[in-house]
Amino acid sequence: MADMGRIMWAVMMVTLAAGVQGGHGANQGNGQAPLLVLTTLNTNPDPAAGPLGSALSVLDVERGHLHVFPFLTMEGGPVTGQAMHTALTPDNRKVYVTMGGNRTLPLRMVVIDLTWRDRIPSPRVIKSLEMVPSGTPGNEANGASCHPGMPGIRQEGHGMRITADGRFLTVSELQNDRVHILDTATDRFVGPPMVHRDLVAPHGLYPNPAGTLAAAPQYWFDQNGVSVWNIEPENGALSYHSTVRLEHEELRGAYLHTVRWLDDQRFFTNATQERHQGDGSSEQAVWLVDLEQGTTRAVLDADDILEGVSDVELANGKLYVAEGNVAQLLAGEQAPGYLSVWSLEDPSAPTFLRRLSAGEGLPETFSNAHGLAASADGRHLFVESFSSNFLIEVDTNDDSVARVFSGADKLNGTHGVYLLP
Repeated sequence: MADMGRIMWAVMMVTLAAGVQGGHGANQGNGQAPLLVLTTLNTNPDPAAGPLGSALSVLDVERGHLHVFPFLTMEGGPVTGQAMHTALTPDNRKVYVTMGGNRTLPLRMVVIDLTWRDRIPSPRVIKSLEMVPSGTPGNEANGASCHPGMPGIRQEGHGMRITADGRFLTVSELQNDRVHILDTATDRFVGPPMVHRDLVAPHGLYPNPAGTLAAAPQYWFDQNGVSVWNIEPENGALSYHSTVRLEHEELRGAYLHTVRWLDDQRFFTNATQERHQGDGSSEQAVWLVDLEQGTTRAVLDADDILEGVSDVELANGKLYVAEGNVAQLLAGEQAPGYLSVWSLEDPSAPTFLRRLSAGEGLPETFSNAHGLAASADGRHLFVESFSSNFLIEVDTNDDSVARVFSGADKLNGTHGVYLLP
């Protein structure tokens, strides 16, 4: 019986190493990647989740074929720890993943090669870049963590983005109040990590379309700033530009999760913090920042939005708003989660089109809309939920649900969605 058990375990490991694949697709020639690929992660830190609790998911968007690859059995691995965020190069052949650090593991950026054969990816770990050594205490003063109370979660890398030309990758260290830029040709960081007094709990570093500026939102209670950074086009060096405070008349916006650029000088950001949270000065809202004019304005506020805003995305002339208060969810409070849709005919005054919710457009068991991603042509919009294990595609023509991927497709704690912007 012991020998049989070992045989069964070996068979399971071989199966997991090959990935759990949702389809084989049409043969378009060995080595050719699909034109549109999405990446996301399984981020369940519970050991009871098994190897699939920490995994890379790769979706061939056009065909709807989802492939899930556990990090523990990935070629070039194993990779241990909790995965955080992904980024994908424009040729869909290289994936970057941040892996959380703790007392025994460093905060890392893992580089994964995607070899495509018959439209099926084979991931292979080719490099692991240490960002923060193991055992390094984070800035506990800001209290920031995407998983408060989780044992061992101390260092987190968030909000990776790749500039439109594919040359540089941007990322932040949430607990250390630092931002980095990486040269994707060499997979080396450009200079040391940058610090500034206004870099407080930065969640990501989001470059504008031209790749000349990048914005880092403050992701913690009562923090209402977005620091803006210059990117040197020749070598990717970062330098401080300015800090924008989300304040207009009596309204403030705090606990800011992401930035989405409307053009090279204007961006939307989102306030997760509601009136009953923090010092009571913030309310849920979507803000439009104009760097050229030096203005900030809440274009949607608590009269328009039902929950703290976790993400926004632009597609097909519309603004998509993920209403999902993550702090409320992690505190054990009700956070049902909605996806609202707004016309951007006038970006300074979006007009309401539709709101999707659990049982009303979204699956009955859906909760906490957290991350959004849209394709460059605006045809594909995805919303994901780590609390209910969903990755959902929305048809941007009529804003109906086109496809649903769930726990039945091996998703578990879905987080870190990335689709080439």
